[in-house]
Amino acid sequence: MDEPDESSAEPIADDETASDQTSLLRRALKSAGGDAARYLPVRFIPALTSLVTVPLFTRLIDKGDYGDYFLMSSVITLMSSLAVAWLGTSAVRFFWPSKKEGRADEFTATTLWLTVGCLVGAAALVGGVIWFGRGYWPAGVVRLAPIALACFLANYLYTTLLQMLRAANRAGEYARLSMTYTGLSTAFSILFVWLFKTGSWGIFAGIAAGSIAIIPFVLRGVAAGGSLSPRHVDRSMARELLHYGLPLVPVGVSSWVLVLLDRFVIGWARGAAEVGVYSVAYGLGQRIMELVTLPLLLTMAPMVIRAFEQDGQDLAERLQTQFTRYFAIVTLPLLAGLASASRPFMAVFTGPAYREAYAVLPVVAAGVMLSALAQIASQGLSLHKKTTSILANTLVAAAFNVVANIVLVPIYGYQAAAWTTAASYALRLALMWHSSREVMHWRLPWDGLARISVASVGMAVILWGVFLKVTPSLATLLLEVAIGVAVYAGLLAALKGVRRDELAFVKGLAARGIARVRGRS
Repeated sequence: MDEPDESSAEPIADDETASDQTSLLRRALKSAGGDAARYLPVRFIPALTSLVTVPLFTRLIDKGDYGDYFLMSSVITLMSSLAVAWLGTSAVRFFWPSKKEGRADEFTATTLWLTVGCLVGAAALVGGVIWFGRGYWPAGVVRLAPIALACFLANYLYTTLLQMLRAANRAGEYARLSMTYTGLSTAFSILFVWLFKTGSWGIFAGIAAGSIAIIPFVLRGVAAGGSLSPRHVDRSMARELLHYGLPLVPVGVSSWVLVLLDRFVIGWARGAAEVGVYSVAYGLGQRIMELVTLPLLLTMAPMVIRAFEQDGQDLAERLQTQFTRYFAIVTLPLLAGLASASRPFMAVFTGPAYREAYAVLPVVAAGVMLSALAQIASQGLSLHKKTTSILANTLVAAAFNVVANIVLVPIYGYQAAAWTTAASYALRLALMWHSSREVMHWRLPWDGLARISVASVGMAVILWGVFLKVTPSLATLLLEVAIGVAVYAGLLAALKGVRRDELAFVKGLAARGIARVRGRS
């Protein structure tokens, strides 16, 4: 899409080498831009559906009931980190070596049935713990446990199977099935909650129903790559998957601590109602920020790895610099806009009982942004296989988060949880940056970042002044978004924060998108 900032790139002595590197960089960034655009709908659909379901659910579900839902959701997310998340990562790593060795049937069958076994075992264990210890668990959690465990079994079978399609580079099928699942699970959840008045039970039931409906189609896609028969389960293949995947469990658990442990601290210190209020604001801030961060991150990692392996570290570092710049262009104005419009946003998209959490919305979004930046900063560690450093940094940040939550949440409530989580991600970012300096230099485009920051803050100030006394509504919020985009683009252009080749790329991408839509109609 563009050339690296001259202020951030080290000079290259040989002109021909510099020209070759620049050409490679342009081609890589152009390819990355197309990939990011293809990933965008996969993230856009869940974000869009949350803007439909949250206004509905927060008007139909009591805060305490919603809090119990989020507590039980946190339990099954932890179960997934322990039981099967590592299997999805192992599937991505071992698909192509198995195919190359002619062991596709063994790989597919072993991954499938190992997943089923781990899911059933984890569900039985947790179900037993909750049932026999029901006197120590909140009554709402015990009530939701059976449907939540059914949701766990169906949803994480679907999720792991989907990772097998991703491993095979079947991006189109992956995207179609993912978006279909989102639509089905959302429709079922609305049906159960709205029409049948089932409260948070209906959300779990909807997710389970959507997963069960889509699993046969995912299985058909997986079967195209190998056998599903238990006869092809191979013990040596299972050992390979376990040997590679199990060491990743502590990383997943540490990430769970960073993201979700605060729900239990809030529930313990302040009650389930505050869990519900906080979790709604957290979910909205997370979904909105991930709408722009995840497509970039999904694109960046394979692109930087390919550049490192094929063309060397210098090109990988320059790609990392440019991804940082593009990351800032889309995340900083979004964060500034949320800070300016958090109160009207919560007034429009949540019920009255949840609107008090408007102040934590931009804090949560900032935490998600810092978490994504930490992934960019850790690219050097990943490229040089310094996974122990990644684990150590995550553990330190998680320990800080636990201590800070235990100390501050009982006094200040869920507001403290939002700030401590953002601070933990900032600490993780600093640790990743410091650890990676020994193996890969993260060259930040400071001049570009300064221009983007000024344009973002300027846009937020103008929006705040214009809409200060306007009564919040969906129409005024959409108008605020439109004005914000126009003002930010104008300020960024006036500050020369965007280049002509970048604008040309975006226009070309939009033109291709419009042409596809017209071709289908």
